[in-house]
Amino acid sequence: MRRQHCRTTKRLIERARRDGELVGALWVAIDVTKGAPFTGDMDTDEEGTVIEPYILGHRDGNYYYQWASIQIVSHDVPLVLDALPKTRGMSKDEIADELLDHATQMVDDIELVMMDREFDSDPVKDTCEKYGVYSLNPKRKFAAQNDTIEEMKQHGETVRIVEQSPEDQSNRTHLFLPSTTELPDDTDEEAADSGVDSDEKPNYRQEMCEELGIDEAELGDEISPLARLLSDLRGEDEDLETEASDGDGTGFVVFQTNHPFVSAYDEDGTPYDDRERIHMIARLIRWYRHRWGIENGYKKIKTFMVRTTSTCPRYRFFNFMFACVLYNTWRLVDLLVKLSLEEHPDYSPRVDANQFVTIAKQYYGLDPPD
Repeated sequence: MRRQHCRTTKRLIERARRDGELVGALWVAIDVTKGAPFTGDMDTDEEGTVIEPYILGHRDGNYYYQWASIQIVSHDVPLVLDALPKTRGMSKDEIADELLDHATQMVDDIELVMMDREFDSDPVKDTCEKYGVYSLNPKRKFAAQNDTIEEMKQHGETVRIVEQSPEDQSNRTHLFLPSTTELPDDTDEEAADSGVDSDEKPNYRQEMCEELGIDEAELGDEISPLARLLSDLRGEDEDLETEASDGDGTGFVVFQTNHPFVSAYDEDGTPYDDRERIHMIARLIRWYRHRWGIENGYKKIKTFMVRTTSTCPRYRFFNFMFACVLYNTWRLVDLLVKLSLEEHPDYSPRVDANQFVTIAKQYYGLDPPD
């Protein structure tokens, strides 16, 4: 099924590239999604623990068939490159290895892979480096990160960029950002402390808005330019354990990346100043916002899936993969329609997905069996 999906997607990629799409450095996202809750009988061991290899428990208390996939995100046609069924005991680095192996064979210019905090582990990052791609993800806060955050609080720091030691060949950079609120404020009190005239002190909030393309007037007085992103990241934090440390790590989120565009120092080895760090962090957040493309893709893919009560994992996976094919084809058809009508279209859908499925069924649908 994966080979068939691969052949189909390669044809779609070739067609898209004829119109100048999917060229240059590509960004992708890896994530795991689940089907409808499983309500049937499941095999268990003597202690009552479910041992079904394809039916996996979730933190919400239900059991699901789950699938991992890799999808193109950012300013390109958002095609699903590959997917696989998640099985009991499968590690995140195994998932990343399987998906990147196929994806890099289909397109040879993947630059950056973005993942959520569930994929935060050194083996996953090592896998990305094995395939020559950069990685970006929020990081779990363990003792070292919490101690750094506590130190930042004591020194009144809002942002910190930490590179790993030169002995570490991975060059992974940690970025500590405020998770609640405003970036450094330009109040008269701060201006007095710094010896800078308040009229000349940089307005970090305005600069962040400009970097992210957000209208500051729309934000109001209580919402930060980071809030749309960080509210989701704070939600992820609640479900992840943190190693014991003196600091609790609250109030901050941590990103990790090995991309060379994110660094604590310039080419001459000079630390970046506050203004340059704000611009760098704005760039990183702007990048990571594209990861939600895979979440939006999952929502639409599930509308293409047929309802079934089958307990066959192969059929369940086929159902998901066929929905991915429909999704990919819809996105390409939508792009071709927009290219015929507009010179520089964006990537928001113009062809309704239901309309696409209706027309596809008229031309290619099969009558149900007797």
